[in-house]
This record gives sequence, C-alpha cells and structure tokens, in this order.
Amino acid sequence: MKIFGVFCCRPFEEHVYMTRRSNVTAQAFIEYILIFGLVAAVVSLSLAAMGVSARDAYCTIAKSLAGNPGSCAHYLVDDFSSLSAWTIVNGNWRNENGELCGGGREGRIFVPLSERDYVINVRMALLQQGNGYGIYFRATNFDQVDGYTFQYDPGYSPGAFLFRKWVRGNELSPFARANAPGYNWYNVSRQIRIVVDGNTFTAYVDGQRVLTGSDNTYAYGGVGFRTWDATQVCFDDLSVDPLP
Repeated sequence: MKIFGVFCCRPFEEHVYMTRRSNVTAQAFIEYILIFGLVAAVVSLSLAAMGVSARDAYCTIAKSLAGNPGSCAHYLVDDFSSLSAWTIVNGNWRNENGELCGGGREGRIFVPLSERDYVINVRMALLQQGNGYGIYFRATNFDQVDGYTFQYDPGYSPGAFLFRKWVRGNELSPFARANAPGYNWYNVSRQIRIVVDGNTFTAYVDGQRVLTGSDNTYAYGGVGFRTWDATQVCFDDLSVDPLP
C-alpha cells in the first residue's frame, strides 16, 4: 500500500496543487486587467474634461520617442512664418516675430480645407486690446463668407464666448453663448481648441470647456481668423487635426 501511495496518490496531489495554482494565477490576471481598465477609463475621462484627446496624448509621447508618427498626421499645420497659403479678405494682417497679428479694423483671413470634421488647436492667442476676435471653421466662399466663428468676445456685454453663423458675409445672432463677466480677457496668452464634430461644436480655452453649440447648415470648409473695431491680437502655432 505504501508503494501504491507513493506511485499513485502523490501525482494526484500534485495535480490538485497545480490546478489550484493555475486558478489563482488566472484570477490575478483578471484582476490586473480590471484594474488597468479602470485606470485607463479614469485617465480618458480626465483628458476629455480638459479637451485633450487620447490621440493627442499618444502623439505627444510618440513624437518625443520617435519623431512624428504617420498616425499623427495633421490636415494643416502653420507656425505663421509665412502667410503665403492664406487668403486675406479684409484687414491689416502681418507677420510679427513669427506670429500672425491683425487688428485696427474689420479683418478676415482664411485658409481652405475640404474636410468636414476636425479639431482646431491654436497654441497662442493673445488679445491686447479691443472687443475681441473670432476663429472661423467650415468656412467657404471667402469673399462673402459662409461658415461659423467661435468668438472670444469681451465686447459682447458683459463679456462672452460665442458661436455665430455667417451667411454671405453677414454674421447672425449667436446660436450659442456663455457669459463670462469678470474674465481676464487681455494680455494673457490663451490656448484655444475647437472640436467640430458633425452638427456639434465645442470650444475650450486653456483646457477648460467654455461653450458647446449645434447647427446643421454647413458640412465642410476651411478655417480662419477675424478681428473688428479696435482689436489688436496675435496668434501662433495653428494645427487642424482629424477627430480622435
């Protein structure tokens, strides 16, 4: 019986031990997956709240490690070292120290795009004086522009962020508005981000969502900038990217 116990029963005990160990390993693996998924969800929600997509985060890391990966291609990138790609319709637009600056009167400047949905990023927008500036999107027929603007607008009492629609060169009343009384509008470098997704538009300033609106009129078009009245403003480092 001893011999039987040695040669028969011990393998059975080892089998039970290995089975239990495998079950523990599988359970631990599942727990790791759940924890990783929870962390990823929290990070994704945090980035979204700041107007930063997972694609942007990936591109930032990938560029630092391996240059500019193909999956991070832009529709448009411009550091404003030259304005040769732009159409100036009105205003005093010029390059100042590598920045696009305009103002002193009604000004409009555009670059064409055929894309429908995209994300506009302006790394630096600095309003020095005046009633504000606008950023065009889905703009066509530049001489008598059709499209939309997001407006950083201290002149719209008591100071507000706006979305406007343009029809044959004329601006209509805002279809979305968020008042911002007491906001520090002037001489602060702002980062502007506009997400154009179907009929829904969302604007962020310095990573904070400030305005959301919707309209179905225009489906595609280019981007641009607008000044009016005594505005003096400069912009730098524009990119237009695919939606994440």
